[in-house]
Amino acid sequence: YFVKQAAEMSRRPPVREKLNGEGTVGEGNGDGVFTRMSSTSKTGPTNDHNHDSFNMSSRRLKSHDSDGFNDSNSSLEPKLGKKGFLRTSKRGELGGELNWLGNVRNKMSAFLISMKNMNNERRKARRRQLIYLLFALFTIFISFVHMKNHKVLRRQSKFLERLSRIGLRRRGSLGSKSKRKGIVYWPGGTWSRDPARARQVDWWEQNPMAPLGLSCDASDTSSSSSKNPSHPIKSFEEYKYRGYKIPPPVFNGRTPVPPGPGKERVQVALVVPFVQFQLNKVTNVLSHYWSKNPPCLPGSKKISVDLIFFTENSLSKGNKEFILDVYRSLGNDKVGCFFTATPTFLSLTDEDLHMSHLEGAAFDFYMLFELLESKYKTFMLVEPDAVPIRENFLPAIVAESELLRCDSDGLWQIGSLPLSKKVKSADLQKRLDYHINGNSFYILGCPDFEEYKCRVQTYYQPKKKDCALMAGCTTHNGFEEGYDHALYRYRVQTDNYEYSRLVMHHFHYSTFMHNLGEAVYDPVEVVENFSSTYFVHSKSIYLTDAANILKEVTTGILKVEPCEHENWIVPIVLKAYRYLRTGEYTKIDAARYICQETLRSGKGENSVCNMYRNEAGNFAEDDWKDRMEGKTYLWTMDFHGGPASCDSPIIREAGGVLHAEVDGICDYYGLCRDRLKVIRADHWKEFDPTEQQIVDFKAAYKDDPEFKRVDAFLCHHPVANCELFLPFNRSIIVHATTRLEFGRHDAGIDWRLNSGYDRNTGQEKWKKWVKTLQNLATDKRNVIAANNAYDQQYIKYFTGISDVLLLPSWCGIGIGVTICEDGWKSNLQKNWMPTRAEVMIVPYRSNLDRTRYQTNVRRPIDHPILKELRAVSRDLRGTTEVKLISELYDDANPLRMLDHPAVVIIPYQVSTMNLIELYRLNIPMFCPSLSLLKRWCREHDLLWEVHYGWPEMLVENQENIPDPNGSLNMDKNSKEWEQMFDYWIPLSDFYQMKGIIYFDSWEDFFKKYHDALDSDRLVNTSHEMRQANKELEGSLLRQWKNILAKVRQQ
Repeated sequence: YFVKQAAEMSRRPPVREKLNGEGTVGEGNGDGVFTRMSSTSKTGPTNDHNHDSFNMSSRRLKSHDSDGFNDSNSSLEPKLGKKGFLRTSKRGELGGELNWLGNVRNKMSAFLISMKNMNNERRKARRRQLIYLLFALFTIFISFVHMKNHKVLRRQSKFLERLSRIGLRRRGSLGSKSKRKGIVYWPGGTWSRDPARARQVDWWEQNPMAPLGLSCDASDTSSSSSKNPSHPIKSFEEYKYRGYKIPPPVFNGRTPVPPGPGKERVQVALVVPFVQFQLNKVTNVLSHYWSKNPPCLPGSKKISVDLIFFTENSLSKGNKEFILDVYRSLGNDKVGCFFTATPTFLSLTDEDLHMSHLEGAAFDFYMLFELLESKYKTFMLVEPDAVPIRENFLPAIVAESELLRCDSDGLWQIGSLPLSKKVKSADLQKRLDYHINGNSFYILGCPDFEEYKCRVQTYYQPKKKDCALMAGCTTHNGFEEGYDHALYRYRVQTDNYEYSRLVMHHFHYSTFMHNLGEAVYDPVEVVENFSSTYFVHSKSIYLTDAANILKEVTTGILKVEPCEHENWIVPIVLKAYRYLRTGEYTKIDAARYICQETLRSGKGENSVCNMYRNEAGNFAEDDWKDRMEGKTYLWTMDFHGGPASCDSPIIREAGGVLHAEVDGICDYYGLCRDRLKVIRADHWKEFDPTEQQIVDFKAAYKDDPEFKRVDAFLCHHPVANCELFLPFNRSIIVHATTRLEFGRHDAGIDWRLNSGYDRNTGQEKWKKWVKTLQNLATDKRNVIAANNAYDQQYIKYFTGISDVLLLPSWCGIGIGVTICEDGWKSNLQKNWMPTRAEVMIVPYRSNLDRTRYQTNVRRPIDHPILKELRAVSRDLRGTTEVKLISELYDDANPLRMLDHPAVVIIPYQVSTMNLIELYRLNIPMFCPSLSLLKRWCREHDLLWEVHYGWPEMLVENQENIPDPNGSLNMDKNSKEWEQMFDYWIPLSDFYQMKGIIYFDSWEDFFKKYHDALDSDRLVNTSHEMRQANKELEGSLLRQWKNILAKVRQQ
C-alpha cells in the first residue's frame, strides 16, 4: 500500500500556481507559462478524476477599461511568459500608463508569493512521498523478520518430529508446543538479583519449540521427584554450589547413565567422528598415518582402549567393510593391542536430520556422552584431520586420560590451545582466543560436567540460521563457530563469573594434541619442541603441497589469500600454482616469481621479498642446470591437456617433473602453452607440423638451456609429434592414448580433411612414422607404451614391436577442479555420495548427433538407441530416469556424476580420458554387453570414431590377427567385420576395468539396476573399483619410478 501511494505521488506533476484576474492565486498549465483564456471562462480549478494529474482551468488577466485598454482589441495586453517574466503581444510596443504598471507590480508580488507557496507544496509532497517509502521499507523489514523467524520455527518443528520418529526426543527434553518444561525457577530470589539468568529464562519461556540442550534434563520441576537430586532448589538462600551462593542453572543437568551391575568400564573410547563424504579421509588416516605411526608395538598386551568409528547416519555394510579392510591391512602387530579386537561402528539414525555442519557436529558431540558413559570412563575425540606423529600412542592415551576424574580436583577436559604461528589468522590475538579445540579428552558419567554443558547450551540458545536446531552450537560471534568455542567462551563471560571461577580448574591445556588449524608442520620438529605431543590436528594434511606453498607465499608477499586478489594478480597466481603443482617451482621459486612480477606491475617492492633475492640481488630464476635438483625432468607438447594432467601427479610422486605445452583442450586442465616456440598450434591448426616447421623447431631449441636440462621427451596426443624431438639426443617416452596414425595418416577424421590433409602425403608420413617408432624401440633409453590395452595391441600389430608397455593414465587426483574452485586445495578426491536419482549417460560427448562425415544429423536424444530406452515400459522403468549429461549440465565435469547413483556408458571410443576420470572417482558403472554393443554397432555404427583411418599394414601379420580398421564401407554383417569386432573391442577400457556391470538390453539394465538399488551392490561395486584403483596406483608408481630411472641423464 505504501509503495503504491509513493508511486502515485511520483507520477503527478508538481503543483504550479498562477495569478488570476482578481489578484488571487489560480492554477498554471504545468510548464510555468500562464496562458490567455476566453473572458467567458469564469470557472475555478476543476479536478478530472479520469487522469493521474490535475486538469485546472486557467484565466486570463482582466483588462482595465478605465485606463483606456480595450479587453478584446488591445494589442498591448500584458501576459506572463515562461518563468514569470512579463511579455507583450507585440514585440517593442510599450504603451500603457503608470497606474497600469503599478497594478502589474502588485500582481507580480502576488505571483512571487504564489511561487513560494508552490515550493512549500512541493516540499510537503516530497516529504509525504518519503514517509510513504519509509513506511513501506519498515513494513518489508518487519515482514522479512517474521518470515525468517517462521522459517526457523518450521525447521525446529520438523527437526523435533524427526527426533521423535527415531526415539531421541525422550523425557520431553526437546521442548513442547504449548509450554517450556523443566525451567528451574528461583522462588526465594528476585529476578533483579541476576538479570542474565532472567533473560535466559524469558527467552526459553518465549521459545517453547526451540530444541533444548542435550546435556539438560527438561523434566517438569513442579514435581520434586523429577528434580536433580544433587541440587534441589527451594529458595535462593538454600542453593549453594560447593559452598558458594551462586545463581542456579536455568535447567538441571542430565543425570548420567550408570554402568550395568558388576560391569567394569573401559578406560578410553578413541572416537573417530566423520560424515560419509569423509570416508576417504578416514581410510587415508589409517593407511598412511596409522601405518607409519601405529597404535602399539609388536607383542603389546591388550590396552584399555576401544576404537569407535562414529557417524550420525548409519554406514552401509559395504562402507563398513571397506574401513575394516583398510584397518585389517595394518596387521595385528600394529592394531592388536586394542581392548576389543574389532572396531565398533556407532551411529544415531538411518534418517537424515537435515542439520547444518555446525548443528551436526554439536549434535554428535553432546550425544556422545549419553551413548558412551555406561561403558567407558573417558573418551578422546580424534577427527580425521587429527593424526598420530609418534608410534605406540595407545599407552600414552591411557596415561593422559587418567587425569580425568569427577572429584573436586579432577579434570573434565584436556586439550590444546590454538597453536598456529599466525596469531593474526581468524583474529586469534585480537580476540584473546584460548579455547580448547574439540579434539580433546573428556570425562564421562560426571553430573557436574553435565550441568556445565547444560549451562553452556542454555546460555547459547539455538536462535540463528546455522544453529537453529542445536543449543551450544556456536557463540554467534565471528570466528567462534562450533561447540568447542561455546564451551570455552561461556566460562569467560562476565555473566557467568560467579559459577565459572568454581569450575575453571577442571579444564586443562595440554600439548598431547597439538592444534595447528590449517598450518603446515614438520612432525619431527613438533616432537623436538614438544616432547609430550602424540597427535597433531591440522587441515593441511589434506591440502596439496602446491596449495600450501601458494597460500604461504601469497599471504606473505601479496597480503591476500590465493583466491582473494585483484585482477592484476590473477595470471601471476595461476602460473605460480601451475608450476608448484607440477613440481617445477619450489617455494623459493614461487616467491621470486611473485616478487618479480609485483615489481613489474608497478605495485612497489615488498620487504618480505628481500629474503628471496638470489646471489646477484635480484629475483631472476636459477640457471636451468641448477633447477629441480635430483628430479627427472620430462617435457611434452600435446594437443590435449588430459593425458599430461593425469600423468603429472604420479610422475611427481615417482620423483619426476613434467612440463607440458598444450594447445587445444587445455584451459580445463590448466596446462596451456607458456613458452612454446615455432609450433604455435593455435587450437589444433598446426596439428601436423610441416617439414619446414620441424627444421625451424630444431633450430629454435638447438642451444636452448631448458632442452639441455630435459631428461626425456614425453608424447601423448598425438604420439607422432615425438618426431619433433628426435634431433635432441634425449630419451623419448611414447605414451599413446589413441590410434598410432593420428596426426599423420588419419583420413577418417572429417576436420583433418579440411585442414590440408593429403592422402598420398599422409601415406608417406605414415611409413616414415612407423619406421621411426621401430628405431626408437631398439634404443633401451626409450619407452614405447600405451594407456589402454587396445592401443597397446594396435602398436604391436602395425609396427611389429613386441615390448609395448601397458601404462594406464592415472587421473587419480585433482579431477574436475581448477584453482579457486571448491576442493582445489585438497589432495584427496571427493567421495561418491549420490544425492540425486537420475542415472547419467556418459561420456558428455557421445557422437549420437552425427556420423563420420556429417554433423548435426539429429539431436542426441533422438538417436535410435535412446528411443529404445524410452520404449521400455513404465512398469519396468519405475521411477528411474536415465538422462544424457547435456540434459542436466552444461559441461563434462566428472565431479557432477558423484551426485548420481550410477552412470551408463554409451561408448564412442575404446578409451577416453573422461571415462578414466569417472572410474577413478569410483562411480558405479553400467555398460552394454559385448553382444548388445555389437548389435548397436551393426545397426547404428556406434564406434565409427575408433577408426581414425585405414593405414597400410607394413609388417608381416604372423598371428593372422584381424585388421583393426577393416575398410571404410565394410559390411557389418560380414564374417570379416565380426572377427574384427570380437578380437579388438574386448580390449576396450570398459571391458578391461573391474567392477563394471553389463546389461544385454535396456530392459535388462533396469532389472539389474533396481536389484542393485535394493541391495548393497552399488556400494560394493564402488568399493571394488576403489580397491582396483588403489592397486593400480601402487603399480603405476613402481612403473614410473622404473621409467624415470631408465631415461634420466647420467
